[in-house]
Amino acid sequence: MAGQAALDGALAALPEDRRELARLLLAARQPVPAHPVPRSGTGPVPPTALQNRLWSRERTHPAVATGSHALRLTGPLDQGRLTEALTGVLRRHGALRTRLVRSTTEGPRLYVDEEPALRLTRADLTGFPARAAAERVAREVAESASTVLDLETGRTSAFRLLRTAPDEHVLILASHLAVFDGWSSGVFLADLAAGYRAGPAEPAPPGLQFADYAQWQHRWLAGPDGTAELARRRAVFAADPPAARCPAGFDRGHLPVRLARGPVEAGLALGAGEGATPFMTLLAALAVVLARRQGRTSAVIGTPAAGRFAAPLEGAVGQFTTVVPIRIDLAGGPGFPELLRRTRTAVAEALGHQRLPVDALFGDGTPPPYDVLFALHNYPAVPLELPGIEVGQLPGPPARHLELYSPDPAATLACVGLVERDGEIGGTAEYNRHAITPEGVRGLLAGIEEVLHRAATAPDSPL
Repeated sequence: MAGQAALDGALAALPEDRRELARLLLAARQPVPAHPVPRSGTGPVPPTALQNRLWSRERTHPAVATGSHALRLTGPLDQGRLTEALTGVLRRHGALRTRLVRSTTEGPRLYVDEEPALRLTRADLTGFPARAAAERVAREVAESASTVLDLETGRTSAFRLLRTAPDEHVLILASHLAVFDGWSSGVFLADLAAGYRAGPAEPAPPGLQFADYAQWQHRWLAGPDGTAELARRRAVFAADPPAARCPAGFDRGHLPVRLARGPVEAGLALGAGEGATPFMTLLAALAVVLARRQGRTSAVIGTPAAGRFAAPLEGAVGQFTTVVPIRIDLAGGPGFPELLRRTRTAVAEALGHQRLPVDALFGDGTPPPYDVLFALHNYPAVPLELPGIEVGQLPGPPARHLELYSPDPAATLACVGLVERDGEIGGTAEYNRHAITPEGVRGLLAGIEEVLHRAATAPDSPL
């Protein structure tokens, strides 16, 4: 402790412009821990690998990194308290006060502003006829999803509060995907509810912030442990060819999808008997479909993972998502139970590498070895519980995931994101119009149903 006190005293004696440099140099000499830890100092840090890609892409595709969702609030809302609570959440999470600043010598750097800047617009629609008010709300929700946010200026969030009746409001949030992932929605809403209930006595900031993670990722990837893990993981996919890049490029399309209940229920029951989760069972069936399509005895599928591999990250707002490539071996024509066992092992192995950003794993300009992404979403459901307020989710435009999840969207056919509700499995497929048709996407899902049906009726038959 005395040594640390002496070190702190020596740092404090340095001029301010050299103090942060000294901290960085000292940190560089220390071993990089296996998990992020709070950093010393408050200076700038390198952006994450995903942030670098999104920042570059939004130079030519504004709003490509904007996510949005809307809530209907029914009841006596205290607008002043809601405003204070929103500001409190921005103050609590450094990711929501982040700016990316160009540097000619070190590359871009992330700065965290001391004070939050709440960007909230209000509109009173109580004088509108019901139909006109509904149309205005729908337009505002659609416009929010196209809001041009800018990581460089720090404009990474924007809110709209629409009063549609004396005791009814719509709250719309637009957030920059470089600092806000799907898991962050639950964290944000839980903190917003806590701040609304507590008033000025808002919750303390989490001990681990996104900037801590960004600095750790940069150091870990450059260190011996990160370098070795990258080499081992790349070796797994060394024999898998990169996905073919569509010459026409990328043009987004969306398609609502749903799996037939009968074959899926039978297949999931078979999977449960083999100790496989619903995700593993559906993934195994999709691997069969893709292996047939590609004429191979293996399939590589990308799946978005939360990337919160350390418990303290679970309470932080930030963009931690990565894509985990999963290689499934179908050699030898296994029956479905054997394929489930192989898939279970492959998934567990792959998810153990969530620390590796996909942009570092396949970031040399060569497309990754998968052209389909698949997810069965399980974000924690955290309702926005405001006293005296009934909260409902409003439908909005489909999310844009391909450019978030894929280092090269032109080399991807589709991203199928499903959820399980009330025994039904469905969701949205986002696809590249230049590479596959809606019928082609439906064919992939029909193939999953066919595999599950055959597996349930003749589980030991070779695939």
